[in-house]
Amino acid sequence: MADRRDLGDLTHVSAEAIGQPGQRRFRLRALSAAGGSASLWMEKEQLRALGDAINSVLDGEGYTYRRLPLDDLPAEPVFPLSAELEMRAAQLSIGLNREAQRIVLIMADAPEPDEGTVVTVEFDFRRAYELRRQITDVVAAGRPPCPLCGGPLDPDGHVCPRSNGHHKTDA
Repeated sequence: MADRRDLGDLTHVSAEAIGQPGQRRFRLRALSAAGGSASLWMEKEQLRALGDAINSVLDGEGYTYRRLPLDDLPAEPVFPLSAELEMRAAQLSIGLNREAQRIVLIMADAPEPDEGTVVTVEFDFRRAYELRRQITDVVAAGRPPCPLCGGPLDPDGHVCPRSNGHHKTDA
C-alpha cells in the first residue's frame, strides 16, 4: 500500500540544478500554503518532459501570461534547512483542474503505483508558466550539444559517433 501525501496548494514551486554541468542533479522545490516543504528529485529528461507537458496544458487551455507589476511580486520564499519530504521521482503524472485553472502534479518514488510514496501538489497557471520558463533555463544551462550528433560536449572534448569515433572535437 502506497503512502499518499497531498501537499495541496503550492505558494512556491521552482526548478534547480545542483552541481557542475555533466554531473548535475535536478529537483523541484515546493512550499505549500499549509507550510509543508518538499524536494522532489528527478532526471534531467524528466524535468524537460515536465516543462513540455506544462507548456502543452497551458497552450491547450489558451492561457495568456501577464506579468505582475513589480510592487505585487511575492517575496522570495524562505525554505527550511531540510525539506519535510524528500524523494526521487520514478513516475510523474500531470493533470488539470479546469474549474480552478490549476495544474495537478503527481509523483511516485516507486515504479508500481501501490508501492512507495505518492505525492500530489497543485499550482495555478501563473506559477506553472513561470516554472516552465525556469525549467527551460535550468535545462539549457548544461553542457552544449555537439553540432553533429547532439550529444553533450564535455569541457575536455567529445568523441562524436557521427565522425565514427576517429576525431575528438574540442568543446
